[in-house]
Amino acid sequence: MLRVLIIDDEPFISKGLSEKIDWPALGCEICGMASNGYEGKELINKLKPDIVVSDIVMPGHTGLELAEFVHHNHKDILMILLSGYDEFTFAKEAFKYGVFDYLLKPTVVEEVMAVIKNAVNTIEQKRNKEKNYEYLENALQESKPIIEQSLLYEMTVKGIVPTQNIKQSINLTPGKGAVITIEMYSDTQNSTSFDSISKSIKDLLLSKNKEVRFVTHDQQLLVIPSFSLLMPDKVVETRLKDIAENILGDISFEDRTHVSIGIGGMFTSINTLHSSYLQSITALSRSYFVGKGKIHIYTEPSTKHYNNNFSANLSSFIEKFEEWELEKILLEIEELFKELKYTFNRQLVLNLCLELLIKLGLVVAKWDKNFSMTVGYEQLERCKTFDQLLEFMKQTCVKVKNHLYETMNKNNIGVVEQAKRIIEQEYGNPNLNAQFIAEQLDVSVSYLSRTFKRDTGENLSNFLTEKRIQEAQKLLTSTDLKANEVSLMVGFLDSRYFGQVFKKIMKTTPSEYKKIR
Repeated sequence: MLRVLIIDDEPFISKGLSEKIDWPALGCEICGMASNGYEGKELINKLKPDIVVSDIVMPGHTGLELAEFVHHNHKDILMILLSGYDEFTFAKEAFKYGVFDYLLKPTVVEEVMAVIKNAVNTIEQKRNKEKNYEYLENALQESKPIIEQSLLYEMTVKGIVPTQNIKQSINLTPGKGAVITIEMYSDTQNSTSFDSISKSIKDLLLSKNKEVRFVTHDQQLLVIPSFSLLMPDKVVETRLKDIAENILGDISFEDRTHVSIGIGGMFTSINTLHSSYLQSITALSRSYFVGKGKIHIYTEPSTKHYNNNFSANLSSFIEKFEEWELEKILLEIEELFKELKYTFNRQLVLNLCLELLIKLGLVVAKWDKNFSMTVGYEQLERCKTFDQLLEFMKQTCVKVKNHLYETMNKNNIGVVEQAKRIIEQEYGNPNLNAQFIAEQLDVSVSYLSRTFKRDTGENLSNFLTEKRIQEAQKLLTSTDLKANEVSLMVGFLDSRYFGQVFKKIMKTTPSEYKKIR
């Protein structure tokens, strides 16, 4: 049984998780529960659970701080965070500390069980791999070449460094170089084409007496050149680029197969092979933005193109989504994507798209309480290029806008009637205006004004002014109140301005009107 620790400052959450989940069926047992971050940290050190399910915002240490603590001190523990929408950015931040997954509150039993099941599978797979390495050590002398290749794969792709005994038993010292990852894309998923290109690349490099090793991973061929540790970095970088250019120049672009090449940062030992591979993948991610058939060299990530202006533009897009016409929405989302393209950060772009979808869902939910955004991260991730993602987001915005338009049309009459009711009740309030009414109804000022004008044929501000003057007429004829007193009662703080408005509408001053009546 795997041991699970629950940390949450809300007792009903902890109790619900412990009682409503069939833990034994998942191969787990609850080893403890904590009500705050301090107590949770103590139990982590004391109980050393396999899985920790923790809230993000709570007294003591936050879930984010606990995730960092576990990341640095208990690397074998899997962290699962509980998060509300307003904590979404915390959850994203926690992923850099190796958080396994997060769940949105309120939690659903089936979703919790699915995440726990995945966590259990991950732990079991990791333990099985550790057992496999024991077997590999025993079989090392019999299958040395095969094991070398397998270990090279594990080190480069998965970042699993072998034990010191294995290092001493076989030659895994790569010298100085960088991982060159060649990614192949084929519409037909033709494995023969992949094998053919891989063989061609290997033959090319070996014929040039290049000291290289190869690793195959999915539709990727990893080329690992090795140079002397004494060779200057600049010379190594030039030779790496030459190798990549030779590879690209030798490949025939047929059978709808396209190739992109990513060159990682420099490695100087087996301990940095994996980093170089990951950097080559980061470099390859540029093909998502600029297309296939190019060589991409890793550089330190930069978000200089992504600045505070984008956050402001995103907020503006959400705020004005209700009132903008569809054509304007599509133009604006294209402008948003222009700002994101040169970040060359696919993960950042996907996260921002997800944030946009969530916020659009909240906009629609104001009008349709039963609305649920059915588009999620999976659909975003399926987009193979930046342009596909843009098209997908545009299509989604069209669907959301159409649904919103239909729902708002159904509710238009209600909005206008509610606005009239507020004016009827609040006309004496000097702060009453279109902004005040819009805030009461939770709609934008422009939408309220446009809808009121369309349905009544009259401007909202004129309607309010006429209502105040109507009430002023009643007070002037039925009471002994003076004109300046009446002005205050109908929402005018400035009696002189009241007199001007009254005369404009009634063609006479308040005092003269009172005498006549």
